[in-house]
Amino acid sequence: MSEAAVKHWKPEWQRDVVYLHVFPRVMAKCVPNISPFAMKVEMWLRMNDIPYQIVDHMGFSSKSQTPFIMFNEEEIPDSNFIIEYLSKYFKKDSYKGIAKEKQAVARSFLKMMEENTTWSIFWYRYVEHMPEYRDYIKFQVPEEIQEKMAAGLSSGVRDRAWKHGIGRHSSDEIYKIGSDDIRAISTYLGDKKYFLGDTPSLIDCTMFGFLTQILFVPLDFPMKTVINEECPNIVDYINRLKTEFWPHWDEQQL
Repeated sequence: MSEAAVKHWKPEWQRDVVYLHVFPRVMAKCVPNISPFAMKVEMWLRMNDIPYQIVDHMGFSSKSQTPFIMFNEEEIPDSNFIIEYLSKYFKKDSYKGIAKEKQAVARSFLKMMEENTTWSIFWYRYVEHMPEYRDYIKFQVPEEIQEKMAAGLSSGVRDRAWKHGIGRHSSDEIYKIGSDDIRAISTYLGDKKYFLGDTPSLIDCTMFGFLTQILFVPLDFPMKTVINEECPNIVDYINRLKTEFWPHWDEQQL
């Protein structure tokens, strides 16, 4: 194990236990973690009954990403690669019994959410409403540098959004993009129990990780208005997933 990897290990680490490194839970209220990608991975671990422990960690992986896992002397970054790796190791099928055509639809929605919709969330909370969001998350750094850290984060997200392309649009246009994505999710979901039908799958983990950031974080996202006024099936869907897979949600440490 490299010296860089050793510093991430808990002294009592065990084989075949997933150590999920995420931003400290104490930063979030109303959701267990401020990162939708961390929420996605943890939901998948819960859905598949894989042993794991949360490690509060303000740092990043070797790819400068969060979350990442430490697993049997390996660091594995990126939520999708984490799930792919663990699926093979634990012999879990993220789309068990689901037709290939539906799996293709799921991948399209997953990429829409992670590469498109997410920008409407990040733009609202990091660029346009950073002071309000800063009060919500309470950076785990000394008070005297919190404002500087928040300003740097806001500037960094704005720069990344510009390079992505979506940041070249007006705020109203960005929120329209996110809201139209929400409407597409609601249309495809319909009255199904899970996103693809009667069986939970990876796409449910993705939807849960991101939609909870809109629904439960106490900010007035335009996409939240769309969900509450036009898409009650999304509210019911997220609450079903929360009840089934996260029964200790309010305790947030479980």
